[in-house]
Amino acid sequence: MGVLYLLSSGCSAHKAGPRIVVEKNSELFGRLPVRSIDGVVVGRNAQVSTQTIFELMELHIPIFYIDSCGKIIGHFVNEKLSTTRLLRQLEIFRDKDRQLELSREVVTEKIFNQRDLLKRYEKTVGSEKLDGTTKKLKQTADKLSECRTLDELRGAEGIASKIYFATFADLLDQSRWKWNERSQHPARDPVNALLNYGYAFLEREVRIAAALNGLDARIGFFHSNDGRKDSLIFDLMEFFRQPVIDRFILTLLNKKMIQPEQFSSTPAECRLTADGRIVFCTRYEEYMAKVYREYGDKNSRDMIFERVKKFSACLKR
Repeated sequence: MGVLYLLSSGCSAHKAGPRIVVEKNSELFGRLPVRSIDGVVVGRNAQVSTQTIFELMELHIPIFYIDSCGKIIGHFVNEKLSTTRLLRQLEIFRDKDRQLELSREVVTEKIFNQRDLLKRYEKTVGSEKLDGTTKKLKQTADKLSECRTLDELRGAEGIASKIYFATFADLLDQSRWKWNERSQHPARDPVNALLNYGYAFLEREVRIAAALNGLDARIGFFHSNDGRKDSLIFDLMEFFRQPVIDRFILTLLNKKMIQPEQFSSTPAECRLTADGRIVFCTRYEEYMAKVYREYGDKNSRDMIFERVKKFSACLKR
């Protein structure tokens, strides 16, 4: 089981009996049993036949359409929405105290994930370089109980992220990769380009987990419910940025699994090349399938599902 990526120009997929036939520039690339596919990711210049889309939707296999930066443009996901769960989400959204409680849980877990990731590098980087940062992160987390509004929590989360990313360069092979600061949109360097691409992939993982757990993506509590984005998805993503994506990106860079020439830079933006995206997707799927002891002998994808399931269960309280 795995995810089928159709990202390269000239890629196409069509249905032939119980299989999906993948071609590139009209040449056969592979044949996959439909039921062996967990999901399909389609780029701007790839083609998927209508029959294939129908088959995937009938089997409840999610399809995501992404741009060259990995951002989700549209998707088909089997959403098991529950009216009871929807009303409960709305009830919590209207309950300022419960909203604050859940938001504090998200920010606390995120800050401790940042701290834990840095501690993983103490042996290779040197604890003297990271001690100050991990102490500041703990101090920030300890003060979260004093936050009385969402804006105060958002401010604390922003401070923690600045502290965390200020030391990110120390985690990298600086002879190969340069880091000045976090730049989201647009990315200014390869490291930021990878983080953006990785977080877009994380959004896909969380959307699937939320849908399978009957959660309405639109109704969150920490990020603004302003109609511009599905705020619950971005709330839930905060649980996984460091333990899943940052960890993967650092592995990708420090183990030389991706090369500087697999990025394209202009004065306005840096992004992965077509070859770089193929490398990223291949390594990403290998990484997401790897079992970790700290995840209860689960892989990252299963860990995300179980954490979202736990969160969903807490809404019943």
